Amino acid sequence: MPKILFVDDDTNFRDVIAEFLEIEGYQVRVADNASDGLKLFKAEQFDLIISDVKMESIDGLQLLTLIRKLDNSAKVIMLTGSNDEDDEVRGLELHASDFIKKPVSLKVLLTRIERVLKKNKFVVEEELFSRSQNILVEIRNRRVYKDGELVNITMREFDLLVFFLENKGTVLTREQIFKQVWQSNEQFSDIRTVDTHLKKLRAKLKLTCVYSIRGVGYEWAE
Repeated sequence: MPKILFVDDDTNFRDVIAEFLEIEGYQVRVADNASDGLKLFKAEQFDLIISDVKMESIDGLQLLTLIRKLDNSAKVIMLTGSNDEDDEVRGLELHASDFIKKPVSLKVLLTRIERVLKKNKFVVEEELFSRSQNILVEIRNRRVYKDGELVNITMREFDLLVFFLENKGTVLTREQIFKQVWQSNEQFSDIRTVDTHLKKLRAKLKLTCVYSIRGVGYEWAE
């Protein structure tokens, strides 16, 4: 069930849309201002964020800017009742997934949501993220950034990091890790091979989310 964060200070409009989306099978969390929306975004995982542009204090475009600093891959749909083209241009510059003018019919909104959620679903990711660890991995360039700074790691450590990020929340045995990261079908015999590389990776990236599962292996749990 896809999970949506809906941020809008128009209570009636927000509640109608939220109820409609829940009927359509989505899980919806709502916030009536950008500050509360950002708190929810930091605390939970969402498949899509929908935000109004015009809001008091922090507007939707400022919220989008803050979201992009935390997760450049987040899917965000912006809603606006204004005809201000500058807002739309700014939203697209911030890589909004879609920009929808109010009023919008429920059927059209649902179609646009489905299109955004399906976009790039079957495309191989070029970047991987860990929000809690503030890590960005560029797959194609084989670069790793921690807190915005480039970190030098070995080829094996890079492959190990990618494997964990692609399997968040899954308990991985040392045998599984060795076979995938070392690309070897040889019989796994020395647990220190995986443990040693992971210890170095933890130190370089100051990882606090990789847990040792006694007698089994490891889990990346955020």
